[in-house]
Amino acid sequence: MNDRMGRMTASMEASGIDAMIVTKQANQRYLEGFTGNDCYLIVSKRGNFLFADSRYTEMAHRECQNAEIVPHRHPHPPLETVMAKVASEQGFRRMGFEGGHMTFDLHAAIAEKLSRENIETVSVSSMIEKIRAHKDPGEIGKIAAACRIADIALKETLKTIKSGVSELDLKIELEYKLKTCGADDAGFDAMVLFGGRSSQPHANSSRETKLASGDFILIDYGAMSDGYRSDTTRTFVFGRASDGQKRAYATVLAAQRESAAMLKAGANGREINDRALRIIRDAGFPAFDYGIGHGVGLEIHEEPFMRQNTDVILEAGNVLTIEPGTYSPGWGGIRIEDTILVTENGAEILTSFPKELTEI
Repeated sequence: MNDRMGRMTASMEASGIDAMIVTKQANQRYLEGFTGNDCYLIVSKRGNFLFADSRYTEMAHRECQNAEIVPHRHPHPPLETVMAKVASEQGFRRMGFEGGHMTFDLHAAIAEKLSRENIETVSVSSMIEKIRAHKDPGEIGKIAAACRIADIALKETLKTIKSGVSELDLKIELEYKLKTCGADDAGFDAMVLFGGRSSQPHANSSRETKLASGDFILIDYGAMSDGYRSDTTRTFVFGRASDGQKRAYATVLAAQRESAAMLKAGANGREINDRALRIIRDAGFPAFDYGIGHGVGLEIHEEPFMRQNTDVILEAGNVLTIEPGTYSPGWGGIRIEDTILVTENGAEILTSFPKELTEI
């Protein structure tokens, strides 16, 4: 926590602010170890302060590493009042806030009270998220543990697949297996899609859609272990795969392996993204161009993001996904995704479930 706070205060100084109001729960957990909700954290060189109502004060005292716990809400004054009091006492003059996360109404209430103390508020985007992009050994261990659980859970879930099962029933089975295999929870709302519905890169699993011979089975899922997440996608065929399915799958697999092989400290995420798209398009298949991958950690989508319109230079300690795909409405879709650690000399794939085409 001290190392994280050191990097945080350095970033605040570079941005010209002397304190930061942190409202995003993942960022509060990262900086203080706090796992509750609906609380508000101020971080600064002069100390940290967590504002909690009576639902969370005991938890805050137990979990927070350094922060002073400040109660608010009945019978105490409202949040904006106690926050302005603390800020004034600490001598803050320019306070950042998470503009992409704090609500308009909350900011208006806090800013009005702070302005009375001659304290300015400044919207700051992604400051903590950029710090979080570099994972320390403890974080990497937790993500690796989530990946191991996810691998086992998928293996167990595949044993239950049969003709006529619905997408939703298989999703429920998978999320049950994640927990029985050791996950604290699913890493996110899993996605199970069959047949032509697998052409939707993101969709809700359906109770009405039943598995039939020749269908793709696309499963995008993850596990959560001690707050950290994994992210995996595998695509299978129920019954015998057609020649077209085999060719498309082989193309996506080649794109996934070649782009993953490009990962290392100093690599440009845009170039990795472009390579995967080129492999798929050169083979004559449509390529999904939203982005080749994203960071994974306390959140399922976090920095760094690798896209075709952004230069992102990767660093050792980044943990991210590589997930190229091809999607054709009415025919189906294929996506293959791993969670991967970037190192100085290459990459370590943390998800180990086999990627060769499997006919179930």
